[in-house]
Amino acid sequence: MSRRRKQSSGHPAKRAAARTPGKESPLLRAAAATPVMRGLRGLAAWVGDGVAVTDTGVPRPGDIPDLCQALGLEPPPIKIRTASRVPWLMSLWAVARAADVIQIKGRKARPGAGLAVDALETWRNAFVRTVDGDDEEFIEGAEGGALVALQVLANVPAGSAVDEAALDATIRAAAEAEGVTFDVAAGLDLLAFFGAVRRDPGRATLTPLGAHLVTVLHELTPA
Repeated sequence: MSRRRKQSSGHPAKRAAARTPGKESPLLRAAAATPVMRGLRGLAAWVGDGVAVTDTGVPRPGDIPDLCQALGLEPPPIKIRTASRVPWLMSLWAVARAADVIQIKGRKARPGAGLAVDALETWRNAFVRTVDGDDEEFIEGAEGGALVALQVLANVPAGSAVDEAALDATIRAAAEAEGVTFDVAAGLDLLAFFGAVRRDPGRATLTPLGAHLVTVLHELTPA
């Protein structure tokens, strides 16, 4: 099982950006319609020219209901004392920061340049920077689970659905042999958020966007 190493010649998203297809490509339209891109656009609109955040750089509890409404989602039914109690929001916030859709300066969130390019480039940069954005030598957890699941799904016939339980068992067994830990379920959630897999009850299928990611990541992996 391959554990993708960090890149050594500049940020991978910079090189990924060089392969943007034409503006009317099916991939661009598909990327623009993904849950992650809808969320990033909504978050950027809410941030506007700038909005106050906590000293840890996350939305203030009192702002969460308005932010949920801006994203077209139901606010939490209970009073939220910290944004960390809303995991999906924290995941979107982390992706937005990684993709430079928002920047945190002091105690204020401001717009970044992440949405200044076409949707496919933003989408691709968001994924690469999310899974490859720390200083670890190897990528584990949900991000590692997403990357390894992509590898496995890429090796089945196009359009074929894979049993998620079998996928999880296969990856876990291989990971244990190498002494690493991959969160396959969370990895599939991440891939679905990016529109890279289609999930039906208990089954996952690689989408054209997922196949595009496989190609991009393969080109970014050192020999």
